[in-house]
Amino acid sequence: MSSEEMNNGIIDWDGSIDNDGEPLELLPDGDEVTLVVKEVERGHSKDGTKPQVRIRFLAVSVNGHGQTSVTDYIQMTRKSEWKLSEFFRSLGLRKHGERMRLRWDLEGMTARATVTVDSFTGRDGDTRMSNKIKKYLDPKGADVEFG
Repeated sequence: MSSEEMNNGIIDWDGSIDNDGEPLELLPDGDEVTLVVKEVERGHSKDGTKPQVRIRFLAVSVNGHGQTSVTDYIQMTRKSEWKLSEFFRSLGLRKHGERMRLRWDLEGMTARATVTVDSFTGRDGDTRMSNKIKKYLDPKGADVEFG
């Protein structure tokens, strides 16, 4: 198997498998979590009109409720700039009111957030539930400055 096929996630017909996936739990609404950035991908909204960033996290409950995988999408527009600012503050890379140049080498960094429970209909018509980011939180001990 070529390295290109391995990087694309292709499994050889005669290959072997051993990944059972991450143990995921539905965390309660409002639960505070520590986020570990697993992947950052630049892309566009579903309709292709707006650039957005997709960020995949491992979310670990600080209250002992387990862990789950969470994906957040942030549009790269002035209307969503507040969310970008909140995200980068949670990573400790930006302070309130500070101008910063965006960076995307974030894998392995940690942040704080609260999660919410989202209900949706899967392709099979079944109702499913997952966690989403409700709010990114400033790092503990961060000096909060307003204005």
